[in-house]
Amino acid sequence: MRMRRTLPTAVALGMILLASCSGGGGSGNPAEDLRPTARPATAGVDNVAGATASPECAAKVKQLRVAAPGTLNDVAESGKAYMEKTHPGLTVDIVATAPDYSALVQQISADRSAGSSVDVAVAGFDQLPVYARQLGAQPLSPRRLRASYDQRLLGLGTVDGTLIGIPQQVASLALVYNLDVLQQAGVDPRTLTTTDGVIAAADKIKASGQNIQPIDLPTGQQFGQWMLNTLASSRGTPIQDAAGGPALTTPATRAAAAFLAKVGTYGPQSDNPSGLLRFGIRRQTAMTVVNVASLAGSLRIIGGLGAKGFRVGAVPFPTLPGGSQHPVAVGNALTVLATDHCQQEMATELIVSLLSPDVVATSTEAFSYLPVDTQAISRLSSFYGMYPQLKPFLAVTGSLVKAPVWGGARGGEVADALNDQVVRIVRGEDPDRTLAAAQTQVGELTR
Repeated sequence: MRMRRTLPTAVALGMILLASCSGGGGSGNPAEDLRPTARPATAGVDNVAGATASPECAAKVKQLRVAAPGTLNDVAESGKAYMEKTHPGLTVDIVATAPDYSALVQQISADRSAGSSVDVAVAGFDQLPVYARQLGAQPLSPRRLRASYDQRLLGLGTVDGTLIGIPQQVASLALVYNLDVLQQAGVDPRTLTTTDGVIAAADKIKASGQNIQPIDLPTGQQFGQWMLNTLASSRGTPIQDAAGGPALTTPATRAAAAFLAKVGTYGPQSDNPSGLLRFGIRRQTAMTVVNVASLAGSLRIIGGLGAKGFRVGAVPFPTLPGGSQHPVAVGNALTVLATDHCQQEMATELIVSLLSPDVVATSTEAFSYLPVDTQAISRLSSFYGMYPQLKPFLAVTGSLVKAPVWGGARGGEVADALNDQVVRIVRGEDPDRTLAAAQTQVGELTR
């Protein structure tokens, strides 16, 4: 199954405003350099090219209904084009009016109550438990996928040990830096892998007389709690314990909070992580954090700035000292809600088509999500040669961990509440007392 998905340039580039200039070019054999080196990415599959519906089901099914947030309408459109061409007489209806993943859940529930069912839905990772427990998402088998699908990611799509979503678009945090500023301050970018290295670099930049804020870690859009969790996870103790409750007073979480508090002493931290005005356009900060999905579009803008820009580097978000990379992932997965056997077969074929190497490669070129297909990585060798800043993120694919899914009647409020507590830490409130208050608050919300 081969298809191309064209993503609107305005959408791809409008996500970010990173104004800078990077060095490009690759070396050696990029395709070989980029192959994942962690545990095997594939398991046994029934068909190397992925599942296709039986002739009987293909003849029987005349309509599929797909639900996705409005921002992902193009994703669904590519599947529609493939399926309708492959199966003449089939109509794929797309419902893409919901503004976000939470609204999509409400829409699917309302449609179901009105007698209108959905066969395939694009679900945010944090919404997967709702799909499994309330919307009837069907168990999925890795054997139905292409042999080239990176099955190390499948843990992100499980609920209660059952695979109910196939990860499609996956992202983690990136620390980006102004290489010109770092070099003038005598900072080796290779030292930015740990929080101690980042603080040492910030101190050197502050003392270098360049009149630039060393670091800005925006906390808006829940980036604050995302950073806290990613740091704690690097020591193997994320902010949610095995029982689903908060784990916000562990040594790892305290160390993470201490780092964020120290960052706050270098100057005011931004609220908005998507604009990147201070780092890029105004050149007021030397280091900042972004969602890796925004990096490609940023670098694409950078390429047009010429002499007005500066060199930019990027590394996975640092670990705590003594930790290792276990980044907290965000993104979405493809789920099957159809209950009829033949509808399920056709829905599965649609999902396989949306995960084809061509579609994955196109999505990565536009948004720099972590590729979920190993063949796509080889096809992206020239892209990564043009933007080598993205290469280090391929190495973290096999070590990604789930973001928390908080239970309780008010569990949906936890991420924002916890983010507010991180903001307080960054603004100078005592980290340990704030974490203790957060532990109590989250405990109450998740009862």
